[in-house]
Amino acid sequence: MKARDLYSYVKTIMFEKPSSTIYDNYFIGNCNRVIAELFNENNMLRVFKGYAPLEEMPLIYEMDDEIEYESEYVYDVMPKGIAAYFLIDDDLQKYGIYATDYNNARVLHQVFVSADKL
Repeated sequence: MKARDLYSYVKTIMFEKPSSTIYDNYFIGNCNRVIAELFNENNMLRVFKGYAPLEEMPLIYEMDDEIEYESEYVYDVMPKGIAAYFLIDDDLQKYGIYATDYNNARVLHQVFVSADKL
């Protein structure tokens, strides 16, 4: 998924209009924050599926960059984490909802493999 598509999806789950630009300046930074948080978890899922782990974090720099994580993380976990970080300064009640959803989605998709396989 391209970063711009993920941003569009994040705005959808936050009930923001597609034309909203309120979070434009913060998306790439918060997306990279979530990419960093999920790096080891995503690698464990890759190994569990029989793929080689990523050697370095696939950070994004532009909205047309591809997010090179497993679909479970891109479509379910990352949007909730990004939404939570967007709302931490605006609405602590909504932040709490998205932060809980983010952590629950992380647990749902977590698998554990031994460190020597990473």
